[in-house]
Amino acid sequence: MQIYKRSFIGLFLISIILLNACNSGSVRMEEVVEDGLIINSISVGLGGNEDLDTTVVSYNFNLWNRTDKSIVIKTVEPILTAELRDRLTDTNIQLDINREINKNSSEALSGTFMLNTKGLDKEGIMDLKINVKEFTVTTEQVIGVYRENG
Repeated sequence: MQIYKRSFIGLFLISIILLNACNSGSVRMEEVVEDGLIINSISVGLGGNEDLDTTVVSYNFNLWNRTDKSIVIKTVEPILTAELRDRLTDTNIQLDINREINKNSSEALSGTFMLNTKGLDKEGIMDLKINVKEFTVTTEQVIGVYRENG
């Protein structure tokens, strides 16, 4: 009887652990799907300018709409570190997109911004770790009044 009791308790604990693992995995997936928009590829390039004290940062990415509804993208703005923001030659780096991304499709987006790199050599510019990975995306949605039973 003692062996059955221990076996039952052991199986019960293993079941709880497995259920927790399954639930935590599905919650993360729901959060990703709920967001609906993801970046599925991105590239960043650095270039020169006529002004040798300025570095042009170009980025291209695909914004994928994983929902089953079209989404209107109004604006996109790269999220930069404080150090990079302090070096911007123009603080308005927000892109006006005003395009609709159809359900389950992606849209290629691109932009540029310029950094003041006066006094920096090639290694100094590389030490800035100019990396664009995250964006603030503004969307537009039309909603109506919810009425229960008519």
